Amino acid sequence: MKKNRFLIFFLIAFMFNLAASFAHPVTPTLIVERQLDSSMFGVALAAMMTMYFLFSPFWGKLCSYIPTKRIMLICCMGYAVGQFIFASAYSEAVVIGGRMFAGVFTGGCFTAMANYVINLCGENKQDRGRNLVVLTTIQSVGSAIGYFIGGMLGIVSVNTAFFAQVAVLAASGILFLLLCEDDTKYKQKPETALSFKEVNPFSSFLSARSFMTPMLAMIFVIVAVSAIGQNAYEQCFNYYIKDQYGMSSAYNGIFKAVIAAMTLTLNSTVSMYLQKRTDINRTFLYILWACTILTSLILVNHNRYLFIGVYIIYSSVMTLRLPLFQAMCANRASSSSSNAVMGFYQSMNSLGGIFGALFAGLIYSKGAMLPFILSFAAFLISSLIGMVYYRMYISHREAGKM
Repeated sequence: MKKNRFLIFFLIAFMFNLAASFAHPVTPTLIVERQLDSSMFGVALAAMMTMYFLFSPFWGKLCSYIPTKRIMLICCMGYAVGQFIFASAYSEAVVIGGRMFAGVFTGGCFTAMANYVINLCGENKQDRGRNLVVLTTIQSVGSAIGYFIGGMLGIVSVNTAFFAQVAVLAASGILFLLLCEDDTKYKQKPETALSFKEVNPFSSFLSARSFMTPMLAMIFVIVAVSAIGQNAYEQCFNYYIKDQYGMSSAYNGIFKAVIAAMTLTLNSTVSMYLQKRTDINRTFLYILWACTILTSLILVNHNRYLFIGVYIIYSSVMTLRLPLFQAMCANRASSSSSNAVMGFYQSMNSLGGIFGALFAGLIYSKGAMLPFILSFAAFLISSLIGMVYYRMYISHREAGKM
């Protein structure tokens, strides 16, 4: 029974993640065709992720009060409306407005999905780690295949990709509500009612004091800094191959299809091995250093084929980072704080995304390779901070505090 309920959830999550990426490969085309400022590819994403950052803790807290599947419905619908506004935009202001509206709900989608898995797994860390890997694999593979589908739809028109996205996002929310289990009985409901103060996004951050520890804070810093590198690289690659190489959205889709196959292979083998057989508090460092080395290669050699090849390998390796960080956060949370911790994790991820996307968009006009230098620097810094974290972890373990 447990396998069946997760199977249904994972199938809908895959459908959601497909749709979430339909618009990505056609966004550069939308910017060019509608003669918008080139910085919009980064600024618009930063606007969305700012709202993602502000509201993820709120959605995480709300998961403790109402069924998680209801939150997934609300957020899928809100995300769909935001993307419809974005698709209708012919000015920078409407682009930013649509992305900000979508961002309010996007964080809720991913926070609720992670919390659904954690709540249904209870205190079983092995099940929780395994199912978080599956969820992250679905997110990564679904996103990559969604890029491919979106790229193909973009050949028809930009609006075709966007309208397909809106329809599938809305359908995903309805299916989450109708087919997923009510997780209320698996989680600890707070004794006090959700107040207006807690609805305030900034109050949600202040409440982090109730679960924050020095080790957890270090993990969140690493998550945020590495997300700067990830988003600077990801967003600029999409625009770079359109702007510098004149490649259509179809090429981006094909690259993502290759990444999907590699991601599925790595997450079903390497990621599972890392979760079960290694100390993830050390293993994550190898992933960060691999990303650092890969991003450095495109800075010393600007060959087109190397540029594309490194991106495909890097994107596949990058997916190994996410389940490790999620598991590290979940393992340091109690049953009463796990929802809030995962909401805060999503916020830190989006905080890095804000700065990565914004700075990448703003500095691209000064030099097309500058965003990739930013990406390399962010991964280098996060790797160095990760080494400090690991030393703290070893010290705590030897002192018997773990």
